[in-house]
Amino acid sequence: MTVVADKSILLVEDEAILAMFEKNQLEQGGYLVTHVSNGENAIHLIIREEKPFDLILMDIDLGRGLDGTQTATEILNYKEIPVVFLSSHTEREIVKKTETITSYGYVVKNSGFTVLDASIKMAFKLFEANELTKSKKEHLETVLHSIGDGVIATDSDGKVIRMNPIAEKLTGWTHDEAVGHNVSEVFQIVNVKTRSLVENPVDIVLRTNSIVGLANHTVLLSKDGSEYQISDSGSPIKDLNGDTRGVVLVFRDITAEYNVQSHIAKQANMLNNVLDAVIGTDFNHRINYWNKAAEKIYLWKAEEVMGKSVLEILKTDYLQLTSDQVIGKVNMEGSFIGEVIQFAKDGNIRNIEINQVLLNDESDLPIGYITVGRDISERLNAMKQIRESEAKLTQIIESAMDAIISIDQSKKIILFNGAAEKMFGYESLDMIGQSLDRLIPLDFRNQHDSHIDSFSKTGVSRRAMGALGQIRGLRSNGEEFPIEASISQISVKGEKLFTVILRDVSVRNLAESKIQKLLHEKENILKEILHRVKNNMSSIFTLLTLQARSQTETATQTILYEAAGRVKSMIVLYDKLYHSATDNTVSLQDYFPAIFEEIVSIFPKNVQLKMDILQEPIELNAKLLSSLGIILNEMITNSMKHAFNDITNAQICLKIFREDKKLYLEYSDNGAGIPESISMEHSPGFGLQLIGMLVDQIEGKISIVRNPIPKFLLELSL
Repeated sequence: MTVVADKSILLVEDEAILAMFEKNQLEQGGYLVTHVSNGENAIHLIIREEKPFDLILMDIDLGRGLDGTQTATEILNYKEIPVVFLSSHTEREIVKKTETITSYGYVVKNSGFTVLDASIKMAFKLFEANELTKSKKEHLETVLHSIGDGVIATDSDGKVIRMNPIAEKLTGWTHDEAVGHNVSEVFQIVNVKTRSLVENPVDIVLRTNSIVGLANHTVLLSKDGSEYQISDSGSPIKDLNGDTRGVVLVFRDITAEYNVQSHIAKQANMLNNVLDAVIGTDFNHRINYWNKAAEKIYLWKAEEVMGKSVLEILKTDYLQLTSDQVIGKVNMEGSFIGEVIQFAKDGNIRNIEINQVLLNDESDLPIGYITVGRDISERLNAMKQIRESEAKLTQIIESAMDAIISIDQSKKIILFNGAAEKMFGYESLDMIGQSLDRLIPLDFRNQHDSHIDSFSKTGVSRRAMGALGQIRGLRSNGEEFPIEASISQISVKGEKLFTVILRDVSVRNLAESKIQKLLHEKENILKEILHRVKNNMSSIFTLLTLQARSQTETATQTILYEAAGRVKSMIVLYDKLYHSATDNTVSLQDYFPAIFEEIVSIFPKNVQLKMDILQEPIELNAKLLSSLGIILNEMITNSMKHAFNDITNAQICLKIFREDKKLYLEYSDNGAGIPESISMEHSPGFGLQLIGMLVDQIEGKISIVRNPIPKFLLELSL
């Protein structure tokens, strides 16, 4: 209940009698009343003299000068004070006019003291309530401006109605600019990785009518182009009935925090990507960090070991020190570096090279230990294998039948194996550090040095030395001997090393000389045999030819000429073999023209020969050529017997050509042609039968082609 004692009222009334009456009633009601008759005096008291009044009773009609509404407006622009209007007017427009100025009350004159008193008390209550609300609002404004988070309030349509300075700073919008805009224009957020727009939290709150939080990795795009990593939450603003009237959005800049977390994450990621195990513990040796490499090396997952004692998880043998001695060394000196043996989860041994150090905080005070471990098990195994390999290589080098000598760039001997000792007659210990020239005859030393220098510049890793790979060596007793040599080079730490492998070929050269002599003798014997066979067959050919010429019967004569032709093909072959530079092979280009002309010359009829033989040299063995010679003889004989009875300009054609790996012999004449009844499969004559058998023997194919001209086509695989 409002207490009226000591409440002072300024009564503004131009009618003196009415003013006296109202003043008397109010004072009887317990109010302190001051009366003025016009607006100017009211303004003077309140603004000029700053008289303190708790309320103004303002008549609307004040005669000449300012009316009540004008007076109230000017006073209220200077000071917040409750004004209750008194008037005899009840018109709606007049009442409405006063409501635009103040809303503390409107009393119709002569309504009685009870109504007036109630209106005054109600005005006091409203004023107290407004003052309280104003105080709370100012408090909230102060809080809103003081908090470190950005705050944006919206109405139920998502339009901005309030922003604090932090929100202004982060969004780049001033409060006045933002009010009335949709919050999605002012508060623009994207995903930091995809750069795609993120749904505005205000929209989510209005849709779900619940509190929402912002997803991680969200960036606020400021109006000035700046970007801020933020976290936020949106909450609905509800009235007394529980209906949502708007949303309050609270967000804060976590860019620095995000950068720190990102830096920590990068460091953790780096530690997870190193190949060495990194283990962190406190002073009680409880594990608080265990990276991926530790998981891989020791087979323990991080979640299995966190909080447990590293002394229990990793059984460690420090080889020369105890665990307590190592810890003491770390505490006193700050670190320990050494090789240890540790056991993985499966019980298998790990050879580890560790570096254990004290871990300090930002104040440089020790807070625990960091141990970096590198698994050197494979390295130790590799070193063991290298030692074993070196031992095997030494055994191989020492057991080699060939001399192996290695020299450095200055041509000083650094390796001299057992075979080299036997070959040159020197002990290995005596030769290490000696010049290679000691093993080379004086006449060859300059040439040998030039060869090594030239080989060094080429960069080639291996090649033979000397013409045909043979040079000469010098034994300890002064004896020179032929050697076959190859040289290789490697680079070790920028220095070239050369290794020469030598083989004494004295005995082999003698053996090769004997073999060459025997081969020469064999070649002479073979040529003599071929010459004799050729002469004997020439005698047989002569006898057959003479016998044929002495015959009067044509059939007998033809048989003898055919036999002579077959022998002639062999004579030509043996003659070619006799003059051939190779064993048992003759060039196709040499053999066929010769045998072609020799066989045709046997017969008395004059025949023109036309040959088309490929230019590419082809060597065929004697057995194949012998069969081909007889086949050609049978074809020529067949032409001479049957083809040219009524032909004066007789012609025989031979074409030899090649396609891929096939050799083709095409034989034809311009005679009477091959009767349709004759085929390779059904031939009554001995000649065609012989040709068929010989073609099968040499695994060839023969066919009779009748168009456009009749011919034999023989196909051979090379």
